[in-house]
Amino acid sequence: MINNRVLWLKVSSIAAVQGAITLTWVIYNLYLPLLLVQFGLSKQLAISLLIGENILESVIEPVFGGLSDRHQQLFGSRVPLISIGIVLSATLFIILPSLVIFFSPAQFSVQWLLPVLAVLWAGAMAIFRAPTMTLLRRCAPSDKLPEAASVLTLVGGIVGAFRFDAFGAILNLGAGFAFALGSFSLLVAAGVLRLLNPDVLPTLEKRKLAKVSPLLLSLIFTLGVWVGWSLRFVMPAVSQVLKFQYGEDIGKLAMTIFMVMLGLAALPAGKIATKLSNSWGMQLGSIGSVLALSCFILLPNSTLKIIALIVLIASFSLVLNGVIPFALAQVPPERSGLGVGMYFGGLGAGFSSFDLIFAQLNSITFETRIIGAIVSLLLVFCWLLISKKFQKPNPKQNIN
Repeated sequence: MINNRVLWLKVSSIAAVQGAITLTWVIYNLYLPLLLVQFGLSKQLAISLLIGENILESVIEPVFGGLSDRHQQLFGSRVPLISIGIVLSATLFIILPSLVIFFSPAQFSVQWLLPVLAVLWAGAMAIFRAPTMTLLRRCAPSDKLPEAASVLTLVGGIVGAFRFDAFGAILNLGAGFAFALGSFSLLVAAGVLRLLNPDVLPTLEKRKLAKVSPLLLSLIFTLGVWVGWSLRFVMPAVSQVLKFQYGEDIGKLAMTIFMVMLGLAALPAGKIATKLSNSWGMQLGSIGSVLALSCFILLPNSTLKIIALIVLIASFSLVLNGVIPFALAQVPPERSGLGVGMYFGGLGAGFSSFDLIFAQLNSITFETRIIGAIVSLLLVFCWLLISKKFQKPNPKQNIN
């Protein structure tokens, strides 16, 4: 299929899956500690589970991204594999609260079924994320991928903002209804994706998939690690700034607004990256983010800090919006799943390694968060520079 323009309807179907993924993770993160306590387990087990799940994802994402490339070559579509992963995830998601509702925590053999199913669910979620995001390559020419990706970033940012100020409303829904809502959203998104992304004829000539340099794959994976670390540092730092400026209660609402604005900023960020090239856009964004974060420490004036916050939103959105197009640009079209899978694998490894290193600390100072974020973003910048040695000229039309 040859695309000369962005196919926005298809992009919206991918964004629907992105929104469902984000929503289910918001629900899961809010309810998991409560479900564990209700089932007679320690609330602290939730931290260990999330770390283990991120480690699991760092392996599953590249594996199933690569398998989706093979599936695309043999059957002409990644959607059946995606559908299997979504149905499995939706089923396991609704079973999680059902265990707490219908079984007694006094049954030790049943008690440990909850964390086991939680890990299985996280593994199932990792099956279809990379193959789904890879479909973006069929929706836009290479030079317009950042513009297409901005819709995904927008949806992810807005839905993800719920965890900061709307968690009370979500908890008031009750575990059964909330998990049913998440499961239903996954199934609806799968139906929309299937409807708007019909299969194409498989390649009759059974060619071997193009080989990709292990060094290049490690570059994509490591970039995901640095992006994961930057997120872990930046979000709490911004939250601290907003709480200091507006107080605890208003700070939560302000953090929600920050996330929504970060998502909205992806729309102009996508257009800027399309004009400049995605790599230049991400480099500009990483340096702009470093300068904005530095102002949080160096500038005592609260008004100037708000200006720095606006600059951070504009800059950081260039980085976050560019990572999937970056991964797609580094690999041949027929290995898109592997490229995106390596990025998501690195992201999971970044989250898990960060939590393992800093979990033992009772608290991280504001200055430490800012310095950590600056170092992480500078590493992103350096990795982008290194990646230029691997880049080859891409045609403006995509065939996949």
